[in-house]
Amino acid sequence: MVARKATRDMMMSAKVGCRNDSDMLRRSGFGFVFLLPLFACVLIVALFADFLPPLLGNYSGQRFFLVVQLVVVGGAALIFSCFAPNASGFFKNWPLFVLSFSFFVLSLPVSAGPYRWVEPGLYVFFFLVVALLGWAIWLRRYFVHASLLWVIVSSVACFLYGAMSLTVYAFAITGDFSNLIDVIPWGFVNMRYWSHLATWLLPLLPLSLLCGPLRFNRLWRLLVFAAAGLWWWILFLTTSRGSMVSLAVAFVAVLIIFGRLALPWFLISMRFLLLGVAIWCVLSWGLPGLIFDEVLVRGLHAGSSGRVPLWLEAFAMSLENFPFGMGAQSWLTHTILSDEYRVAARFGHPHNMYLMWAAEYGWLLIAVLLVFIAVTLRRLVVLTERWRCCRPDDLVLLAGFVGAAMAGFAHAGVSAVFMVPATMCVGFAVLTILWAFVLDAPHKNRAFGLVGRQLILQKWGMATAAFVLVLVGALWFRQVFHYHEAMEQDLVEYGQSNSALILPRFWLHGNYPRPE
Repeated sequence: MVARKATRDMMMSAKVGCRNDSDMLRRSGFGFVFLLPLFACVLIVALFADFLPPLLGNYSGQRFFLVVQLVVVGGAALIFSCFAPNASGFFKNWPLFVLSFSFFVLSLPVSAGPYRWVEPGLYVFFFLVVALLGWAIWLRRYFVHASLLWVIVSSVACFLYGAMSLTVYAFAITGDFSNLIDVIPWGFVNMRYWSHLATWLLPLLPLSLLCGPLRFNRLWRLLVFAAAGLWWWILFLTTSRGSMVSLAVAFVAVLIIFGRLALPWFLISMRFLLLGVAIWCVLSWGLPGLIFDEVLVRGLHAGSSGRVPLWLEAFAMSLENFPFGMGAQSWLTHTILSDEYRVAARFGHPHNMYLMWAAEYGWLLIAVLLVFIAVTLRRLVVLTERWRCCRPDDLVLLAGFVGAAMAGFAHAGVSAVFMVPATMCVGFAVLTILWAFVLDAPHKNRAFGLVGRQLILQKWGMATAAFVLVLVGALWFRQVFHYHEAMEQDLVEYGQSNSALILPRFWLHGNYPRPE
């Protein structure tokens, strides 16, 4: 009993020290000078692109923002690590480092053409920078504050988007426009791209009422309830089965991992869901029924929406050059292998990220991805047991982010969650914060915890790594820009003769990597 009490006191002291350190670093500006603008820009670009200058178009502008975000944030994360007291735990990032490096290595044998590194570079930088920024946040023990910062900013953004959706709804109803899904959700070229964001963000909204300084404020609680109810309404309005199933999977998984500690989060999520049902009954069925002779409501169905032929074709591709895949973007240019796909509708991707990666990068990449998921889940279990007695509030935060990540990864099995730029921007923030939590799990490898001259050399090493990353990123951006120009030419050459070729992939328009 004495040993148990001493251990508990030690952990509580560590918690207090950690919080004080975070408070000090917050005053130094890491959170409000760096993370807050980053989070705000991500949500503005993802949700409110219609209000931004159309420099390169909605989808294209978001893609360029994502590319710049990854390069700049990756370099900044390494620079911030130079000013940390030490850089311990660097090699705890190895699962994401291996996953990032795998996209590069598995592109070497088969990729060809002047734009061969454009899309592999996207995945290389995405998972690499998730690791680097998550590590920079963890070094400052800022993961709790960063998570609260993201939850508050995203809750405000969701409320603003929901309130504006009500305005669009009012104009549609008063203008005798009964088919609401043609105008809601707004700001997206495809309503499924909005549902991707709902998958990432809906599991986080309950945290606004459970954690943070505003959770007891009545006006704030009303704002969050309104935001969540409106987002669930839009989800039902668009009948996004991918989001619904993914969120159900996430709810069950979180309850299994966290048990009773996740019940408050789950119960508030169910209250949000019921509120969304009530709003749907009023706005999508009741009120239109009083105004229009016929109410147009999308219905759920159990079909695959034409996905099965795409999945079969991607699986057949994955066996052609097993286990290495047929090369980046080969889905767009490969010779058709299955008769079912020959007569099926064509899309820029097979509506399954894992089968697409298996087809283009090989089953070796999927094996690496499974290792990453297994290591992450193991660390989460260890962290949960460590925090269960002394940090229950922080476990609630962790449960919400685990739910968001699991929903996102589940949704990727039926949609292009890791391809659409707005989705990747929001997913990047969610996964980064979750990874910062994961790094706090106990680990034997404490490398890079150096002092004196070695610490100085280490900091110079981080500064050099930042320079190299930004330099490589600039070269990648240059290739992305030239690829965009090539896609603009494809739009003129192929789009006028056949609009079916204007399909989403790296760019929304154009369908040919053009190796010449």
